[in-house]
Amino acid sequence: MTTPSPMEGQSARASQDLEDTLRVTSDTFLSRVERLQALEERKRELPPAEIEDLAREIQSLTEEILGWAQRQTELAEAAARPDAPDARPIAVIPPRPMARVLEEWRAAERALEAEQPGTAAHESIRADVERLREEYARAYHLHLKVESS
Repeated sequence: MTTPSPMEGQSARASQDLEDTLRVTSDTFLSRVERLQALEERKRELPPAEIEDLAREIQSLTEEILGWAQRQTELAEAAARPDAPDARPIAVIPPRPMARVLEEWRAAERALEAEQPGTAAHESIRADVERLREEYARAYHLHLKVESS
C-alpha cells in the first residue's frame, strides 16, 4: 500500500471541501426556493389588501435567494478553472460527517431561538434547521448502511 503524497492529500481535501460547499449551497438554495414558493402560493389566496407584510417577506427571501444564486455561480466558476480539483455532481455527493452537521444544527437551533418568530430571518434560520436535520438523517442512514455491510 502506498501513502498518498502531500500534494495528493491536499488535492483530495480541496476536492472534498469544494464538494461539501457545493452540496450545502445547493441544498440551502433549494430550501429557500421551496419556502418562496409556499409563501407566494399563500399570498395568492389572500385579498390584495392583506398581502403587504407577506409581499415584504417574499421580497426579502428573494434577495436572499439571489445571494445564494450568486454564491453558486462563484463556486461553478471556481470549479471550472483548469487548476480546480475534480468534483462529483452535486446529486451524488454524500452528506458531510455527522459530527460536523450536528454542530451546525445545534448552532442553527440556538440562532432560531434568538430570532423574532414570523420574520424573514427567523424563517431562513428555520429552513436551515430543517435542511441540517435532513442532512443529519442522510448521514446517519449512510453510517448505518456502511456499518451493516
